[in-house]
Amino acid sequence: MSIAPLNLDPIVLAAHVAKAYNNTHQLAYAHLSADLKVLQTSPNFLSLLHTSGIEVIGEPVSHVLWEFVGADEILLDVLHGVLPVYQLEQVHREQADGAVRYLSFRVSLVRERDPSGGLLLLIEDTTEHGRLQQALVQDRNELMLLKKQLEQANRDLTELNQLKSLFLSMAAHDLQTPLTAIFGYADLLLQGIAHTSAAQQQEFLETIRAQANRLSRLVTDLLDLDQIEQGSLNLVPMDCVLNDLIEEVVVVISVEAQQRDVLLNVDLPPDPIVLWADPDKLRQILYNLTGNALKYTMSGGFVQIQAGQDHDRVTLSITDSGLGMSEAQVANLFTLYYRTEEAKDRRIQGKGLGLYIVKSLVEAHNGRVYVSSRPNQGTTFTVTLPKESAGNSHE
Repeated sequence: MSIAPLNLDPIVLAAHVAKAYNNTHQLAYAHLSADLKVLQTSPNFLSLLHTSGIEVIGEPVSHVLWEFVGADEILLDVLHGVLPVYQLEQVHREQADGAVRYLSFRVSLVRERDPSGGLLLLIEDTTEHGRLQQALVQDRNELMLLKKQLEQANRDLTELNQLKSLFLSMAAHDLQTPLTAIFGYADLLLQGIAHTSAAQQQEFLETIRAQANRLSRLVTDLLDLDQIEQGSLNLVPMDCVLNDLIEEVVVVISVEAQQRDVLLNVDLPPDPIVLWADPDKLRQILYNLTGNALKYTMSGGFVQIQAGQDHDRVTLSITDSGLGMSEAQVANLFTLYYRTEEAKDRRIQGKGLGLYIVKSLVEAHNGRVYVSSRPNQGTTFTVTLPKESAGNSHE
């Protein structure tokens, strides 16, 4: 079936097409004279600009549209053929109600290579396109940010897995070391108990006890680490005498200090230091800090334990004459699994757990831990704890 051609005047047809295009694409136009004044406009010119009540015909285009302020020279270049066209894309226009619209402007000669015909200014409302484009840009930026976050999370997980593998290897080694010592000295006692003096037997038993304590502390660290990571650390506070806890810990670590040829000094006030805290966690803080000090102090050095109190706070300090640390190392000191390069190079045993656990336990008691250190000049750890917990007061 054939379709009969439309019997329309070309000018009428062009007018219909222009009207349909204007309605579909929200397009308006203005005819500009050679001196850049508005000669005529499309009927929808002002409505497209969401403007009313202003004179347009005979006015300079820069008075009608602020977007063309200062653009006279460029428009004249278009008029004289220096530039083929002048375009402004996605210009923001804020309306009286605060809504933002996007407009695109295009200026070209009315008649090609004929300046006498003036300029044709086309204005298109591209708000929907602009909003979509803005939304796409925002979505793209959010996706890029999310991609970077996922990549960083993946790197962090990979590093954490590597650290955990290293930790398990070190933990297995640290568990094996005291067990080997315990089995070895127990066998010596069993095999030669009739041929060893009482002094030797006492020495063997002290070594077994020291290694058993070391093993117990490692297991306690592992259990507490799990609770800390799960956010389920449980404190059982009561009245504690810090002097007694320190003396108890000193008895245990003195064996290791003697074996390492490290002098152990204790400076405690004559009056008891009483605070409301979990005694087991305080012991763990003491063991980890003193054990750390002993590990990094060379033969002939010293470790000093001091404690004091004022009206509402308790202060505990552990000072050693050991390797010391740089500011960068101190900044990372309480990071889980962190160990200094010197510790790795010197093959000093450790898992990067102790100080992380110390900080967590101190903060669980509403306390603070501070570090003062310089390379080759030793280190001081200072712990401050409240005598009373935030929710407890007793006389």
